[in-house]
Amino acid sequence: MNSVKPSLLIICAVVFATIIALLPVTDSMGREHVDASFKRALTVAAIARGLNGVISVAQGTELGIQPAGIGVNFTPGEILDPINDLVERFSWVMLIASSSLGVQKVLLKMSAWHGLLLALVVVALLLLASHFFMKSDRAKAVLGRLFLFLLLLRFMMPLIAIANEMVYRTFLETDYVESSAQLQSASDAIGEINNEVTSNAQAPSGLLQRASELYKQVVDKVDFEKRYERYSKAAGSIGENTVDMIVVFVMQTLVFPLLFLAILLGIMRRLTHWR
Repeated sequence: MNSVKPSLLIICAVVFATIIALLPVTDSMGREHVDASFKRALTVAAIARGLNGVISVAQGTELGIQPAGIGVNFTPGEILDPINDLVERFSWVMLIASSSLGVQKVLLKMSAWHGLLLALVVVALLLLASHFFMKSDRAKAVLGRLFLFLLLLRFMMPLIAIANEMVYRTFLETDYVESSAQLQSASDAIGEINNEVTSNAQAPSGLLQRASELYKQVVDKVDFEKRYERYSKAAGSIGENTVDMIVVFVMQTLVFPLLFLAILLGIMRRLTHWR
């Protein structure tokens, strides 16, 4: 009686695990979570490209004024020079993050491959048959290890995707929402300042009767200190929120997937080393 109960439990566990493996529930959940992460990465990549564009425009905008023959040159975008390299590296991080998510999508498809499912079913049937027709414990152990290995291959990527999304929603979502909104706001603000500087920086027509009037308009409309202050504020916001966003995507697309993979492999190693 004591020998029947363990066998019955093993048989029930094998049947249940095989049925779950054949169902597309975990695949659908995994794909849904990876697609959501991929959309977030593309959204932030678009923000990064927008930031790069408005910063480049700001750095290339120069206002020249020559009152009474004295030249004054104002480059409003020079305050953004220190942040430009960070934004470019941010674009590279988003490219790596998007590539990592693309690899995860491919691995999800591979985990639902019909050949893998067929192999899992065949090994499950052999394992069940071994408990009825085989007396060799070694054969049962080999089939059990093989079944667990195939089972891990089947569920590894869906489980990683699901666990990764749970961690994101618990620890990273607030930082993502706030940082992405701040970066988009900073991009819009810099674009608005660029438009103001460009529209106010029109050179005089060269006609003597309009030179003094146009110069007066430029002096009245352009407040150098306020422009620098607004650019400086946007630069500070970009730096802080860019670092936060890099942390979010590095954790979600590299650190956590590798950590979950290491945990699953560790569990697999323990389960398959039967004596």
